[in-house]
Amino acid sequence: MKKIIFVVFVIFLVSSCTTVSEDNDTIKAKKLIDYNKMKFDSLPLSGKVVDGVREIEVKAFQFNWEPENIVVRKGEKLRFIVESIDVPHGFELEGISIPGHDTDELIAPGRKKIIEYTAEDSGAWDLVCSGYCGTGHGVMKGMFIVRE
Repeated sequence: MKKIIFVVFVIFLVSSCTTVSEDNDTIKAKKLIDYNKMKFDSLPLSGKVVDGVREIEVKAFQFNWEPENIVVRKGEKLRFIVESIDVPHGFELEGISIPGHDTDELIAPGRKKIIEYTAEDSGAWDLVCSGYCGTGHGVMKGMFIVRE
C-alpha cells in the first residue's frame, strides 16, 4: 500500500512540475506581435482587388520600396507586381516562404515580376531587397502587414 501511495505521490509531483508556462522570450514576442498589429491599424489596405485577387504594384529603387508599407487581410490571395526601377533588386518577405518564388532571383531594371501568394498568418514582417543593390542596401526595408 505504501508503494502505491508513493507512486501516486511521485506521479502527482512530476505532473505538477511539468506544467507548460511561457518563457520571457515567448511573452515578449507575443507583445511585439500585438503591438505591430495595432501600430498599423490606421493604414489603408494596399492595391486593388481584381477578380478576387488583391493586386499590389511594388516599385524597388535604391534604397526604398514604394509603397513602403503593404497592408492586406489574412486569407487574401495576393498578386505582387514587382518592378525594378534602377538596378537589379530582389523581393523577400522575411520569415515567409512563398511557394514558387526564388528570393535569389533578381529583377532587372525596367522589368516586372509577378509573385502570387495567399496571406495565411496575421502579423508584420520586413520587406527587404534580397540582392545587393548598392551601399544603402541594408536599409532598404518596408513592412508587410497582414490584418485579421
